[in-house]
Amino acid sequence: MSEGLRLLLLVLGGLTVVLVVVLVVVRVLTELVERVTARRQDEVRRLLLTALLGEADESADALTTLRSREGRSWRRVEEQVFTMLPKIKGDSRELLVTLLLSRGAAYHAHANATARSMVRRSRGAHQLGALGQSDGVRVLLGLLEDRRFLVRRTTVRGLGQVGDPISVVPLLDAVTTDPALTRDVIAALQRIGPPAAPYLRRELRGVRDALPQGRRAALVATALGLLGDVRAADQLVEALGAGQHPGLPAAAAEALGQIGVPAAVPALVAALRDESEELRVSAARALGQISDAAAVDGLVAALGSDRREADRAAAAALLRLGASGLHALEAHPSQYAAEALAVHRIRAAA
Repeated sequence: MSEGLRLLLLVLGGLTVVLVVVLVVVRVLTELVERVTARRQDEVRRLLLTALLGEADESADALTTLRSREGRSWRRVEEQVFTMLPKIKGDSRELLVTLLLSRGAAYHAHANATARSMVRRSRGAHQLGALGQSDGVRVLLGLLEDRRFLVRRTTVRGLGQVGDPISVVPLLDAVTTDPALTRDVIAALQRIGPPAAPYLRRELRGVRDALPQGRRAALVATALGLLGDVRAADQLVEALGAGQHPGLPAAAAEALGQIGVPAAVPALVAALRDESEELRVSAARALGQISDAAAVDGLVAALGSDRREADRAAAAALLRLGASGLHALEAHPSQYAAEALAVHRIRAAA
């Protein structure tokens, strides 16, 4: 072996040893940092739990300690509090919100929400939603038109957390423009709760004037059903015949089933004869949910439609109507009646 090759091997060997040592040091330091971070997070968590669950004097001391934190130490507190806020309610939530507000969290959230960085805008939208302050709604409504989907999605969730019904129509505008927000908008409307219902009913009332259009109207009907808004029943019955709005009649039928209004049974039975199989299926499911024996004859008549999904839905609905529905299934020659009865026997034997 030449002297040059031997020297090269020695150098490579030395570099290998150095690299191994560096990797070991990096790993040790990383684990040390992780342990220190975890210890600090545990300390903050303990203080927060003491503030929320401790005796009066313990809670006061913990809050004083938390408020005294500065710099990175306070940022760790703030981060954990924002993580906890969506999961708690009542006095505990109010206490944590007050803690954040006392340290200027609302100002910082507004600053983040209007920053150039997409990440900061998303963080700001999340923070404004978690704080739940009405003065954050204006900023959040502006972010519904943000060019970044992540920001818009976080904003929708934030508006749901704030729960101000003034955001109902802007939320519908946002989902009309971007259908990818549908699930988030529905969840936000549910979080706003009953105060959203008048705005949704007003929106659905526009169907008579050919507004709103298509999917938006269907989403409104779905939201009213999820809210269980009995006052919307008449409008939803009217919407069963709004075939010019694709998806709306079926959504209206499903909403009527969720609300459970027996007065809607005749209209739903009539919908079982509609040309749209989607509406037939939704109407049958709704009748099953309402479970009114007055629907038996209509469901029996619908069971012979030779449309697989509609027939299966009608049989399943009869199964939910109790003894009268069972008798009707036993007397019907449809294979879907036999299928529903088999399901019933399996459930009864379980």
